[in-house]
Amino acid sequence: MKKLTFYLIGFLCLNFSAIAQEADPLNIMNQANKEYDSGNYEAAANTYKLLLDRNYTSEDLHFNYSNSLFKSNNLALAILHYEKALKQNPNSEDAAYNLKIAYDRTVDKIDQVPELFIYRWWKAVYNLYSADKWAKLMITVLIVTLIGFGCYKLSANLLVRKFGFGMMASGVVMSLSFLLFAASQRNHALSSTHAIIMEPTVDILSAPSSGSSQLFLLHEGTKVKIEDTTEEWMEVSLPNGNQGWVNKVSIAEI
Repeated sequence: MKKLTFYLIGFLCLNFSAIAQEADPLNIMNQANKEYDSGNYEAAANTYKLLLDRNYTSEDLHFNYSNSLFKSNNLALAILHYEKALKQNPNSEDAAYNLKIAYDRTVDKIDQVPELFIYRWWKAVYNLYSADKWAKLMITVLIVTLIGFGCYKLSANLLVRKFGFGMMASGVVMSLSFLLFAASQRNHALSSTHAIIMEPTVDILSAPSSGSSQLFLLHEGTKVKIEDTTEEWMEVSLPNGNQGWVNKVSIAEI
């Protein structure tokens, strides 16, 4: 009886260990990568999705999931997660390149309105680093600012005091700038300002009602800007100025 109990406990421990290992995020990611490398793209996509369903998120996860979806001809969902990868890291050249290829396969070719130079410059600056890195830079500069303040207040040497005042003034300006960049980057990462059409064809209507008139038609993979939302409907716009309402079931926010 004692031996039976011992074997039973050992069997349960081995099974719990196997289950824990199987559920480990790194093991799941490695399994998905192996499935992708072997050309089993649909299985890889399903395995990557296990991590997303458990609320894991990262640039690499969204990027790899997008690649497997693209290879499986799931264009709209691939575009959505390439966009999510770029939201995690706006400077990802691989995600940007693959996203362009995916967009080239969409039906709707919407003329883009050029952004103002100052707006493009602002986005380029705050997208240089993540919000966390901007915050770390701000803390580093604050320390330098405190050192400059100490030199200014405590030193009897005029040259050192001038140098300390310069450090302090520069540090304050840089700290506030880095704080603004961090806030902008975090707001960009958390906000949902755009969405992707997920169904093959979607009617864009004149009002948030299924009985309203059709304004135009959009196809899967098209990116739209979110203007307004209700419980069931979303008002969207295109860069060419076209605007209308779409049911939320047909769209996915980035």
